[in-house]
Amino acid sequence: MFKNIAIAGGTASGKTTLSNKIVEHYKNFNVKYLSLDSYYKDFSNLSFSERSKINFDDPGSLDFDFFYQQINEYLNGSIIKTPCYSYKSHKRLKKTLLLRQGDLLILDGILILLKKSIRDFFDLSIFLNLDSSKRLNRRIIRDVEERGRSQAEVQKRFIKMINPMHDKFVEPSKKYADIILDEDYDFKLIKNKIDQLLYGNLQKN
Repeated sequence: MFKNIAIAGGTASGKTTLSNKIVEHYKNFNVKYLSLDSYYKDFSNLSFSERSKINFDDPGSLDFDFFYQQINEYLNGSIIKTPCYSYKSHKRLKKTLLLRQGDLLILDGILILLKKSIRDFFDLSIFLNLDSSKRLNRRIIRDVEERGRSQAEVQKRFIKMINPMHDKFVEPSKKYADIILDEDYDFKLIKNKIDQLLYGNLQKN
């Protein structure tokens, strides 16, 4: 039976970086990756200007029911068609991606630990605990270079939307994590935990 790992933390805390590191380290296994960001609700009926005003750090912007449904189907053996989301255009794309079962599924997202029904899916949960100033600096670099935003726009969104939602929803959710890591975490700690999941599982089978 495959295992599932959740990686949570504030925006630009390094969730994708850690996910990629795990995928690379365990390349001899069949490792799958899925981001909760793909499950933003479909706002394609709105103009870009209107979509730009949406607070995507508010839990109400995410389709948790659809996410739960798909993960449940995946764990029960189904191949699922996961949605694709564009950060540049703030909307769900028409294309989907097939997700087939593997040995390990990594799921990340700022609010991945918010719902108990979804937390129950995870065999291991990690929270990346990084202070807001460092996350803001990373967010500015990423959004300016990769998403075509201006620095002023990123800072405004961070102060008015991201930080309040982080304090209200993201930060409190770290109490549900099995491991809380700071910026200078040792990957060996994570590796040891995952090894216990994977190799213990292999021994049982």
